[in-house]
Amino acid sequence: MQPTCEGWHSAGPSFTMKGRINHHRKVEAMRLRAWPALGVMVAAGLLTAQPAVAAQAVVKFYADSGDSCRRGAAEGTLDWVTGPVVRPTVRVDGYLADDPVNAPCAPDGMLSRATFSAYNGDTLVDSEAVKADDQRISLSFALSDPAGVTAIDRVVVQVCRFSATPIGISYCGKAAEYKMP
Repeated sequence: MQPTCEGWHSAGPSFTMKGRINHHRKVEAMRLRAWPALGVMVAAGLLTAQPAVAAQAVVKFYADSGDSCRRGAAEGTLDWVTGPVVRPTVRVDGYLADDPVNAPCAPDGMLSRATFSAYNGDTLVDSEAVKADDQRISLSFALSDPAGVTAIDRVVVQVCRFSATPIGISYCGKAAEYKMP
């Protein structure tokens, strides 16, 4: 007769030593299989949490052509998005207006161009130029390093006016500089 081992109470279940050994082997095998599964769950959680770690900082911008009529003006937001996995980017959203309807001056036959220049220190990382002629256009684009590694620490916005004809005048308003918060 094989020895038996009582459970917690004498009225509880009885196991043979052989059954108890098999039970321990099954429990140990389940524990060994649980570790890789737990590791996969933790890794998946970390990967999905990375974008949430990305820092975002929004700054309002405004720049105009510098004339008394404010014939050309750009306004909106600069949204810095950085993080360990996210490509360092500045999202630009807003508008560029040329000769707005409520301007106190008569139309002058010129167009407006807004230039957005992104820098890291003194190095130009990216730039974008947008034109408007007697209209208001929406702005929605991103500034980033083409290689995806260099962060942007400031953006310079400048609005200039140009003659619509090949021969004519041009002038620019003061450049407005916005630093990453």
